[in-house]
Parts: sequence; C-alpha cells; structure tokens
Amino acid sequence: MTDQKGFCIRSIKLKVPNIEVTPLENFDFSEALESVYPLLDIIFSFLNYNDLRTCYEVKMTWREVAQRILEKRNKSSWFTCYNAKVSSTVKPKIIRHSDNLNYNNVDMGIILYDFRRIKLNSYICVHNFYHDMDLSRKTVPEYLEEELVPQNINYCLISCPKVVSYFDVIKKEDVGCGSVLDGLFLPKIPKIRTAMFHCNPLKKDLRKYLESHIKSTEEVKCLLLFCTKNLNKSIYNLLKVLIPENNASSVAVGGGVIRGTKTFQQITPAKRVFSSNDTFCIVFLQEQCTRTDFNAFSFVIFGDDLSKEEFEEELLKFKKQIILRTNSVAFRVCCSAKIYSEEELVLFNKVFPNIPLLGMNADGEIGWNCLYMPEKADDGDGESEAKKAKHKYPKVQHQWSTILVLITWGPLLTK
Repeated sequence: MTDQKGFCIRSIKLKVPNIEVTPLENFDFSEALESVYPLLDIIFSFLNYNDLRTCYEVKMTWREVAQRILEKRNKSSWFTCYNAKVSSTVKPKIIRHSDNLNYNNVDMGIILYDFRRIKLNSYICVHNFYHDMDLSRKTVPEYLEEELVPQNINYCLISCPKVVSYFDVIKKEDVGCGSVLDGLFLPKIPKIRTAMFHCNPLKKDLRKYLESHIKSTEEVKCLLLFCTKNLNKSIYNLLKVLIPENNASSVAVGGGVIRGTKTFQQITPAKRVFSSNDTFCIVFLQEQCTRTDFNAFSFVIFGDDLSKEEFEEELLKFKKQIILRTNSVAFRVCCSAKIYSEEELVLFNKVFPNIPLLGMNADGEIGWNCLYMPEKADDGDGESEAKKAKHKYPKVQHQWSTILVLITWGPLLTK
C-alpha cells in the first residue's frame, strides 16, 4: 500500500474577504489612491510581479511607483519548513519565508526535501490562516504550487538524505534539526539564462541532446549536478560536452549523489522515466564574449575532523579569493557521514552574513575549486601573460568534504 503519511501546517496566505464598494458619480479610483500618500506604495508592495507589471501600464504616475518597487524585486526568495520544538510527540511543522516570497521576479526554483520525513505522494493538511477548523488536503506538489511556488515558473524537487539550509530567520538551536522542505527561488538575472534538464552521460547522442537545451552561442558559467549514484568516468563525458577543458577552472561546479529528482511545470517531459544513469543538471548560461554583472564560484573543503576554527579559516580563504555583488545566494553539499557538520552552517553565516544558503547532505559530493581570476594587465608589449591551460579536468567527485557554490550578481560591493 502506498504510504500516504503527511503532516498539518498553517497556510501562509491571507484570504481577503469580498467587499462590495458602490461607486459614486465622477469617482476616480486611481486618483483616490494617489491622493493619500503613501497608500499607493503600500498597495503596490503587496502585488506579485505580474500584477505589478500590469499596474505599470495603467498611467504615468502608477508607472513611477511600480518601477520603484520592481527595482527591489530582483532578489532571491526562500522558504523553510521544519519541526517545532515542543514536548509532545506530535511536532507541528512551521513555515518561515522571506518577505518577498511570491512577490519577486522569479525565474526558477530549487526545492530540497528529506525523503525520510516526507514523500511526494503524502497529503498535507492545510489550515486556514484565520480559522484552524477550515481545512484542505493537498498532495506535496499541489501544496507547493498553491502556497509557495510562484505561478508559471520551472522548478525542481531534489530528494536528499537531509536538508540543512541556513536562512536568517532560523535560530541557531534549530539548525541541527534539519528541515522537511526548503526552497530557493532565483530572480531573472540580467544577461543570464538558466536551464534544467536530465541527461544520460553514456548516450552516444549526448551532444545533440544537449543542443536542445544550450545554444551554440552560450557558455556555462555555473553547473549544478545531481545523480543517484557515483558516475565515475561517465561524468567526464558530460563535462567534456558542457565545459571546454581549458576553461574548467572558470566554471563553478557543485552537486552530489542524492536519492532522486523531479521537475515541474513547463519542463516536465510527459511520462518520462529516468534511469539510474541519468544526471540532473542546472546550468547558468551567458552569451559568449558578453560582459555581465554575474559571477559564480565554487570551493571544496576537505576533511571530516576540522575544528570550528579550521573550518572558519577555510571559509575566510574562500571569501578572500572571490568577489561579491549586491545580490548573492549559496548552495552547500555536505557529506552525510560527517558527524558535527551543523556548525558549518553557523560559521558560513558568520563569514557570509545575509546570504541565503540552500544546503543538503549527500552520499557523495561533486565539485571543484573555481575562484576569482581577474584578467591580467598587459606586460608592456601588448600581449597578456595568459596562464597555461591544463588540458584535463580537476577531480570532481569527493568524500568527507563540503562543497560550496556561490553565485552573485548586480553592482560590485564596496569593501
């Protein structure tokens, strides 16, 4: 029999009651909103991105307000669902989320879930925000799309041994518990295109297949890889198609061996069954020879017996070798066999404050070092002193390690 076990949770949506307003003669609603400052700003701040774009087209005064708010929407948003710490055996689930959840200009979503604590065919009992007795029952995907995922965006669900993210609202004492569900939604980054797809690195037509997802004029700036088993040499078949060997050190790579992945909304192939050889890829792409306000970095921290001071030293080493822009998010993949890995989350927040960290444990870590390499100045003869390329890829699969991937976009931060 299919396991239908789920949990109860309170809805995050405020249901506004229907109110009938009788219009008066010569009453102009738009002028009425504008007459009481800052009423229009307050109302617009609650609108989602699509509704705000509609208001943008109404009239010039509305456009100015909408434009001001739209400029604030190009930040990532997130949510986390975890067990409440109570003495009873039945522990209620708590949802915390960023203020701009469902309100920003979302491009794609990545959601992690702990397969030991929830199944996709589980039912979630959602309590009305105002009345606990007003209930509705939804499957996990239904709950996500109705409550947490912005409409009409591509998103994936990644099943892993443990979800261990770190967001600002989470208290230090809650970190060790892990989450049931964590999600990160990325905005549309200027001049950067994202894509999600499954592929089999062993297929002979791999290059032709990837051409349907990546244009010949695009180059990979960041690659996240997730697979259900160690791919050994076959993973390099995929890397050879996606990343030129002499350009490997300039592409951020991270990921891990997990339980499984699924994609939703516009990118889900009809009734396609993925084999254990399939790898799930999330790529950040830009047009070749195009300058962008976007950077991606990755870093491998080895060892399961590092002290807090040693791990913090590694994080500081990473920070010194990258640049940060006004918007940043990070991904963390940690070996599931590490015993005291929870402190790594707190240390990351200490070194990189205010940067959302979406994290998971894995049964094998994927990644290599990609750090900031500014273009070297000319040596006086008009020729740049280019570093010799290594015609082979760095080691990409690890154990007893922590992989960090950080993407950052917008104007450079001044130190």
